[in-house]
Amino acid sequence: MLERQQWMQRAGDYPRSDAAYFALLARAVFSAGLGPRVVEARWSGIMSGFRGLEPEAVAQMDAQDVSSLLADPGVIRNRRKIEAVVANASRFLDVVEEHGSFRRFLEELAPAHDFEAAAARLSELFVHLGPASAALFLYSAGWRPGVVDRGGVRAAA
Repeated sequence: MLERQQWMQRAGDYPRSDAAYFALLARAVFSAGLGPRVVEARWSGIMSGFRGLEPEAVAQMDAQDVSSLLADPGVIRNRRKIEAVVANASRFLDVVEEHGSFRRFLEELAPAHDFEAAAARLSELFVHLGPASAALFLYSAGWRPGVVDRGGVRAAA
């Protein structure tokens, strides 16, 4: 399926914070249509340009911030992807507020064995995140298709 990259969580090893989940979500948006090396080469610039990818800070970004990012050679200068990450920050925060944490939301998203349903639901919820990018996000966040632990939570085989 997907080749594990150095920055990805291992199966069953989940991000420890909502900000870490948001960073993986942003990486999935930027990865759409690009190879992992392209995104990796610009990742430090993306982190910097997007205020450390702290969802609260990104949600406050405006049109002037987007214009600055479009002029920054240290980031992937794709307007749709930049605007999607900003829009997704607000949606992400709404999900966290409603569920208490992003991890809890993911655990409630779909049956633990249904990776495709979880990816489909995420692609409906977040901007510029198709099913393949949503699957990349889930995989990079430690989820694996069809792998369930005793409590019904996704885990390593």
